[in-house]
Amino acid sequence: MIAFNVPLLNVLIALWLPFLEVGAGSEMEQPRQSFYSGSIQSCRPCHQKIVDTFAQSAHFKTSADANAESIKGSFSEGHNILRTRSENTYFKMESRENGFYQTSVESAKNRSRTERIDLVIGSGRKGQSYLYWKNGLLFQLPVSYLAGINEWVNSPGYIDGQINFERVIGPRCLECHSTDFKLEADSRTAKYSSKYELGISCQKCHGLGNKHVEYHSSHPAEATGKYILNPARFSRERKLDNCALCHSGAWEPTNAPFSYRPGERLDEYRPPESDRNNLTADVHGNQIGLLLRSKCFRSSGEMSCSTCHDVHQQERDLIQFAAKCLQCHQVSHCKMAGRVGIRLMNYCIECHMPNQKSRLIKINTPTKQFSPDYRSHAIGIYPKVAEMVLQSWREK
Repeated sequence: MIAFNVPLLNVLIALWLPFLEVGAGSEMEQPRQSFYSGSIQSCRPCHQKIVDTFAQSAHFKTSADANAESIKGSFSEGHNILRTRSENTYFKMESRENGFYQTSVESAKNRSRTERIDLVIGSGRKGQSYLYWKNGLLFQLPVSYLAGINEWVNSPGYIDGQINFERVIGPRCLECHSTDFKLEADSRTAKYSSKYELGISCQKCHGLGNKHVEYHSSHPAEATGKYILNPARFSRERKLDNCALCHSGAWEPTNAPFSYRPGERLDEYRPPESDRNNLTADVHGNQIGLLLRSKCFRSSGEMSCSTCHDVHQQERDLIQFAAKCLQCHQVSHCKMAGRVGIRLMNYCIECHMPNQKSRLIKINTPTKQFSPDYRSHAIGIYPKVAEMVLQSWREK
């Protein structure tokens, strides 16, 4: 989900808005479907199993065109209204013949505003936010979806009871939620290209594959991959850079968004570490930074994200992750093993990589403010967490 803090590029776009070459009240024709929506299928003839499992992953689904499948919130009667602290202000989510919409209603003023849900941001595992097109730019809609409670909520950081359709979405946000979504700007206009690719596709990590597909289509007997990058063969530093593009905190690139290419040094694209030292377990937290400071990482000469993660498939089973831990660690070394027994070894992750409350995502409701949980990649010993896990086992 998109956090409430607005990056510098968003502010720059906001400054351009008054100078857009669009007449008052007019609308530019907007793209309604991603230009490259089927590009992943060019990999499928040779890599069917990988493509099929990757297509179910959160990376691939991190952005999508809005449709009945991609939007997780309910539009059914009784479940499509978001009430606010103001009894005269509410939001209604509607499914119409030509798309899906959010409508704000101020009944006391007999006023409403409706915008179409054009793009979905987030796979829906934690939640989703929604964007709409206006004058060639993208704006966040005021209502999001939170998976933990399976309900519509105020978009992160939005004040409950207030109506806001004006949060512009900058390129850096889209860089981590899509494969390609460039901003076209000159001295008088700013708009996103109509040729964009939603979701994280193969080329985000492997580089452009046009020549690769063309060559192997005409040389089917060639077993060695040509004109393609294989991150598994990168050095550890470049493997980490591939993931750090989106998992090293909220920062603004020092070069144009979407200009980074896999295998390059990310430090030539981002600010110095002192300017991006957001070591939190968060949706936009520096998970790579947390991992680098972990004893497990510092004790290994080879450990990288792919040591434990297979990006080509959905991974949600903590027992499978615990098996990765036990490739290096002995069960007998755990101080809790004698108290709990072997069954706790299936849950190394719960004790040593605990969930922590988001510091960036704040959901405001009429009665409270709350934040979702995100798992920390600072592998370590958390005595209080361990005691809580132990207590939960006693109660079972």
